[in-house]
Amino acid sequence: MKKIKLVFAAAALSCSVFMSGCSFGGSVDSLLSAPKLSEEQSAVYDALIKSVGKDIRLKYPRSGEYRSAFVFADIDGEPDREAVVFYEKTGETEGGGNVRINIIDRRGGKWTSVYDHAGAGTGIDRIIFSDLGESGRQNVIIGYTLLSGERSVQVYGYENGLLSTEYSDSYSTMFSADLERDGKNELILIRPGNQMRKASLGSVSADTESGIIAETGSVALDESATEFVSVAAGYVGKETPAIFIDGLSGGQLTTEIIYSVDGQLRNPLYLGESGLIEKTRRPAGYLCTDIDLDGVIEIPTLTLFPGYSEDTSGTKLYSTDWNVFDNYSITKKYSSFYNVSDGYCFILPSRWDGVVTVKRDSATGEAVFCKFRSDLENSTVELLRIAVASEEETGALLDEGYMVLKSNNKTNYLVKCPDLEDEPLTLTGTEIGNSLYLMA
Repeated sequence: MKKIKLVFAAAALSCSVFMSGCSFGGSVDSLLSAPKLSEEQSAVYDALIKSVGKDIRLKYPRSGEYRSAFVFADIDGEPDREAVVFYEKTGETEGGGNVRINIIDRRGGKWTSVYDHAGAGTGIDRIIFSDLGESGRQNVIIGYTLLSGERSVQVYGYENGLLSTEYSDSYSTMFSADLERDGKNELILIRPGNQMRKASLGSVSADTESGIIAETGSVALDESATEFVSVAAGYVGKETPAIFIDGLSGGQLTTEIIYSVDGQLRNPLYLGESGLIEKTRRPAGYLCTDIDLDGVIEIPTLTLFPGYSEDTSGTKLYSTDWNVFDNYSITKKYSSFYNVSDGYCFILPSRWDGVVTVKRDSATGEAVFCKFRSDLENSTVELLRIAVASEEETGALLDEGYMVLKSNNKTNYLVKCPDLEDEPLTLTGTEIGNSLYLMA
């Protein structure tokens, strides 16, 4: 099965860290210690055990916006929120029985269990609330994990105190997005290829004529991709919402872009005759992202810095070019030095492009930006160096004339600039500050 990690960019639909499921049994007291329940959650839990008994384990979504076993949302169109609670019976083998869903509502000022439902899997991948239909109420969209490792989605409607399944399918990942730009979200499903069907992305919403929730659009994905590793949601241009999918193909990453034109999903980079998907090929680890936070997703590709060639012995340093999809072409927007392992990206000012190279300080491992002169050996004029240091290491660097530019999780990113008079390639402090982006 193709797997996928979901990464959200500027137009964040959700995001991207997976959390393993947890389960707890026993009383509220034991739950208060790990994790601690709020007063509202404790009241909901009391209503749950009053209805189904104490022999239960709470189940937690592994990914997505909601990570609690207690999820609060208005699912019936009334002013008050309901609680959607996930659990399993402790009499069943842990992880082997289907997760259950209990709907708990306020009745007479008290939380009361009003409905219990057997889920369609042994665990919860994620939960989404989105109005996919024409009723004006939120659909409850639950992604289940199965013992086989596969995932299944159920789209529920909640009406008259009952959950009813309105759509179901398998998927690798799912999220909601308004690709049609009509003010309503569609459920987006990325589905792996198998013997029954090819890999595809599907859009699920209410059919305009019948009002029935169904797949209203689909587009094929690259069959050579052995694994889909990330998704970024943002824009092509300034107004077209799009989904950027990075997939592993031949041990490297390529990118597909999905957007809608006149109600039809398009995947222009995957068109056989275009060959554009090959122009996005680069090593694993270089994911699409909104590097400059303007809402438009950039696709990274690599080219050698001046002075390096494929025949260069030792370490070769590459410029990471950030490209945009524009008028059916891949166009470079920025060049940069992207240190994937240290989690930062330094965007090169346009006047550095092609005339500045980067070396590694063999003693410290720092990135050293130098004015390029004919070859690496003659490129000795330093313009800037970047150091990455812990809190303990930072003091010594400050004494050497470095300054802290940015910090993240007790890691400091420092720069040092030689005092070069009459050098047009020298950067101002503002330019340096605006060029360094933390990627971690």
